[in-house]
Order: sequence, then structure tokens, then C-alpha cells
Amino acid sequence: MALNHGIITSLPRSPGVYLMKSALGEIIYVGKAKDLKGRVQAYLGQDTRPSVPYIADQTDQVDFIVTRNEKEALFLENQLIKSHRPRFNIDLKDDKSYVRLKITVNDEWPRISVTRKVLKDGALYFGPYASATAIRTTLSAVSRIFPLRRCKDTAFRNRTRPCMYHQIGLCSAPCTGRIAREAYGEVVEDLVTFLEGRNRDLEGRFTERMRREASRQNYEAAAKIRDQLSAIRESLVPQVVVGSTPTDIDVFGTYRLKGKARITVLHFSRGTMTDSRLLMVNDTGEEDFMTTCVLQFYLRNGNIPPLVYIDFEPETGDLPEQILSDLRGSRVSVRKGTRGRPRQWVEMAQENARLSGRTRETSALDDLARAFRLPGIPFRMECYDISSFQGGNPVASRVVFTGGEPDKSLYRHYRIRDIAVQDDFAMMEQVLRRRLCCDEAKPDLLVIDGGKGQLSVCVRVLESLGMEAIPAVAMAKPRGAKVDRFFFPGRKDAVFLPERGEPLKLMQRLRDEAHRFAVKYHTHLRSRAISSVLEEIPGIGPKKARAILKGTAHVKGLSRLTPADLASIPLLSKGDIDRILDHIRTMG
Repeated sequence: MALNHGIITSLPRSPGVYLMKSALGEIIYVGKAKDLKGRVQAYLGQDTRPSVPYIADQTDQVDFIVTRNEKEALFLENQLIKSHRPRFNIDLKDDKSYVRLKITVNDEWPRISVTRKVLKDGALYFGPYASATAIRTTLSAVSRIFPLRRCKDTAFRNRTRPCMYHQIGLCSAPCTGRIAREAYGEVVEDLVTFLEGRNRDLEGRFTERMRREASRQNYEAAAKIRDQLSAIRESLVPQVVVGSTPTDIDVFGTYRLKGKARITVLHFSRGTMTDSRLLMVNDTGEEDFMTTCVLQFYLRNGNIPPLVYIDFEPETGDLPEQILSDLRGSRVSVRKGTRGRPRQWVEMAQENARLSGRTRETSALDDLARAFRLPGIPFRMECYDISSFQGGNPVASRVVFTGGEPDKSLYRHYRIRDIAVQDDFAMMEQVLRRRLCCDEAKPDLLVIDGGKGQLSVCVRVLESLGMEAIPAVAMAKPRGAKVDRFFFPGRKDAVFLPERGEPLKLMQRLRDEAHRFAVKYHTHLRSRAISSVLEEIPGIGPKKARAILKGTAHVKGLSRLTPADLASIPLLSKGDIDRILDHIRTMG
């Protein structure tokens, strides 16, 4: 039985949690609300999310639990989602694609290897790396300075002569006694120090050894240490260091694509990134979607740090912070990373999430998202352009690209209303307000054909409508310049895309299509206006008016028509030509 008004009448207008159940009693959706009756009523037609019609159609009854406030409702909602796993709610799925370096420090002769699993086996893990190829390249570089064994324990115990890695300088061959235990332990300690980002300690240690060997006149050993020190300083990129933070930190970065969301959670401990998690989520479009994702993550994992950085503004204010503090039993600070190192950490997390979802089909959009620092792939891009001639018949166009291709079913024309003078800013503001106030799906990227002035208008409209989360960019090409410039809110300098790259070509196609569509409509309206003027002349009907427009398309304006221009049109008699010219002179 589909959801109906009878189910709703018994709901109170109080904060709480509602449970939508099927005819079999299965909980298919759990939600929270400040007003239970009003929220559930939205499923009868006011809610525009794609999944809502399916939920409403399968709901047979609605149960509810009243809470004292919104905080309790938010906490209870997430507890119930965790317990019942309703199929229409958010379902976090871990992706095991990240790889790491593993050092078995508890072994008698520790080994280094590449792994995708993090076990509680006493080993040290470093990473994460988004690419197995990248980590193997890193391993080869690391091994030239810190030559630890790579072979498994079985091969290590049974080996009678050094392996190929020793021959090419990537292993010190402890299996055949080519290095003393104390020296090998020193190599392990050096590598751990390096991967933990404590390069100053490591450089000091190497410098001291080099001086000691030189004082003993062991110049070859000193030279080898010097080369190792030089490689550390110049060649290798160590484990990411985030500073001397004394506390643990989690950083959330999100990337959205076609109804999906990928969320990377980076964990930092004592100033070093130590772990990451990649979560894949169906983007249900729920109210405060990302807050629910964060709470679900900690309800499942339980290890809550005292500081969490996120890349969004919670719609529920400081409620997530309060709930996480209650779960942890001590103060938890939840902040948006907007500047300095926190912003860098959030961008790192977003980049990891973006790379995890990259495909051949979306590569140009991926590159565009990266260059513009967008929170997700711009699957739906909308471009707006104004077209008018000396203030007459002003119009605007909207062109929509979905998945990088034109979607002409979503193209729209706008006739500018009640703006008598040539004011492009006022015209753009009117068009954007009319567009964004409707119930249509919102764009992932809003593109304005213009410069900083047009962008300021766009930002003002978004802020007044509470839609600041929609990314906006102004695209401008100065007169005589070859390169397009892109302006973003809050950024002083313009962004440039690679001149021959696919992202720039895509943006130029979008802009050119918006311009073409606007000019075509403007030309059509001007033609209609001129045609109506011509039809006022005695003896000139629609057929002759169309012939005049077609035959004089090269002439800019009726006032410039000459007898020779009209004489070339077969349908017109000499009397028609005289009446047309007299009428134009009368118009002044």
C-alpha cells in the first residue's frame, strides 16, 4: 500500500525519529525531523529526491519515536540505521584498494613489503598510497638507501646465496650474513625514522656517523653515508608530515559522482598520517547527508579522535560535535578545514577520494574538478549568457552539459523582464533568481559567461537563496587575448587551464554553445519584431515580410534599407517598395 494521508494524521508535530515499514514489517527507511508530521508529509509530493517515490510506494505504516530535542533525534536516527541497515538509508562500504608499506619490526630480521591489509600483528604500516605502481616505485627508491630484505620468512630461512635484490643494491642480504645484526637494526631504525617524517633527526644521525667514519679515516664508508644523506635531502619524498600536533586528528574529504559519493578519511597521529579509509556511499540526497555519513562512520568504528576536520558546513550546526563528544566521553571538536594546514589536509583527502573514482569516461571532468578544486565531479554543468542589441529584445540562454555532453532537452531561453536599460548585471541576476528558485535539480557547476562583475552577481544570488554550496565560475577572455581566464569566489587570481587540454576544450564548448543558443533566440525575437513592423504596411503580409527579412539579412536595421536592397526581392512590386521606404522614414 502506498503512503497516504491516513498514515500521517496520527503523527505528532514534535522532534523525533520516524521508521517507514513495508507490508511485511521490514524497516525500509529511518529519518529524523524537527516536526515529524510535517517531514513525513513531504513524502506525498513536496520532496523531490529521486528515491522518495520508491520509498512512499513501498511504505505500509510509519512508526515514530518522540525525542526531547533535535540532538537526541539525530543520535537516535544513526543508532537505528546502524542496527537495522534500512535499504534506502546511507550504507557505508569500505574500499580496500589502498596499499601501504609494511615493516615487520618484531621479526628478528625485519622485512619490508607492500600490503593492502592492516593487521594487529605488531608491524608498522606507512601510507596510504592510492596506486600500487606508485608505492612500488617508492619502495625501490627507499631500498637504495635503506636496503631491508623483501623475501618471505620461508625463503629467508632456506636461502644459501644472496638474491637478485642484493645484486642490484636493494637488499643487504642478512640471509647469508652479509650484514651484522646491529647494523641491520640500525638500517631498520633509520627507515622508520624516515617514514615517520622525522628527517631532521635522521639527518643529524647520518651526519654524526659520517664525521665519525671520517675521523677514523674510513673515507669510503664516510662517502657512502654522504651519498645516502644527499639522497634523503634531494631525491625522496617522505611520509606526509602535518606538523607537531600533539593530538590525533581525522580528516574527511568527499567526492561526488552520478548519485554516488566517495569519502576518504585520513587519520593523523603525532603529526604523521598513519591510516586512511575509503568509503563508498549511495548519495541519497538526505537532509544533511554528510553529517549522517560522519556519524555512521564513528558509530561503526568507535575510535573517535578529539579533533575532526570536515569539508562541509553541517546543516544541524554543532549537533555532530555534541553527539561525538557524548560518544567519546570527552570534548570532540568538529571544524571545517578552510585555511592553512587543515585546508591542505582536507584537499589531500578530497584528492584521494577523487582519484579512487576516476574512469576513462570521466577523465576530463575529473581533471576539471581537480583544477577548479570542486567538491565533486561536475556531472551537470549549466552555462548562462546574455544577448541583446542596444538594449533591445534582451534574452538569456541556459545550456546544460551532463557527463560532458550537451543535453538539449534541458536547454532554456529566458526573456528579460522590466529592465529598460542595458544592464547586464541586473539581467544576469534576474535570470539566475528565476532559475534557482524553481524545483529543478541544481547544477554541480554554474558557469557564467563574463568576468568578476558577473561572478559577484552570481555569488550574491546564491547567498541570498542559501545556496552557497553550489560551485560557480566566471569564464572570460579579454579582447585580443588567446587564453580564457576563470574566476572563482574568494580567489584573487584567475585560474588558467592547459591550452590544449580536454578540460579547457570542454569549457569552451559549453560557453560557445550558450552564446550560440542566446544569439539564435535573440535573432529570432528581433526577426519577429521586425516582421510585425513590416506587416503594418498596407499590402505587406506575413509571406512578403518573411521574404524581406530573408533577402535583407545582410543589412543591419530597417533604417539602412535602400531601394536596391528591396528591388532584389521578387515578391515586391514597385508600389510595395515605395510604401516600405515611406513607412521606414515615418518611423524616423
